[in-house]
Amino acid sequence: MLVYKGIESLPRWENPVVAVGAFDGVHLGHARILRFLREQAARVNGTSVVFTFDPHPRTVLHPDSGFFSINSLEENLHLIENHGIDVAVIQPFTEEFSQMDYQRFIREVILDVLHAHTLVMGPNHAFGHKRGGDHDNIKAFCAGLGLQVVDIPEEMWHSSGVHSAVIREHILKKDWETVDAMLGYEYRRRT
Repeated sequence: MLVYKGIESLPRWENPVVAVGAFDGVHLGHARILRFLREQAARVNGTSVVFTFDPHPRTVLHPDSGFFSINSLEENLHLIENHGIDVAVIQPFTEEFSQMDYQRFIREVILDVLHAHTLVMGPNHAFGHKRGGDHDNIKAFCAGLGLQVVDIPEEMWHSSGVHSAVIREHILKKDWETVDAMLGYEYRRRT
């Protein structure tokens, strides 16, 4: 997997199919997104691209919240690579970057820099300033720009969706069986 830090001087890839997110933990929900990403890229003879952030946006926007990352960036990149993704672009996340609304982000980053063919996203995904771009308005905005959006159904575990926030709760409880089940691999416990 090719890894790029920042969006300056990126090469141009063939038909990039892009997924945007923190991908913290690369859990079963992320695994589903990455599988769809890879499959969509193969359908259009394109390049699978994960666009992620470092540091995690919550550590910048809510530094006193008690938030912790499930894995390090290096661990997450390794897990993403294991899913057969072609490219990871790591955007330094700053207060200034957080001010970009979803429409500007789609136009200036997804289209103008990444030249995306397709955007892959789950039903609960949101991005842009104050998470202003939810699934529905991102999809509508992209349709107006000719950018295809592929919807991915939510990954369920028992009766709830698989989300990083839920996994963090189980880590705090030291419920390792549930943590490992939702991640899809054995979590590296930190003491």
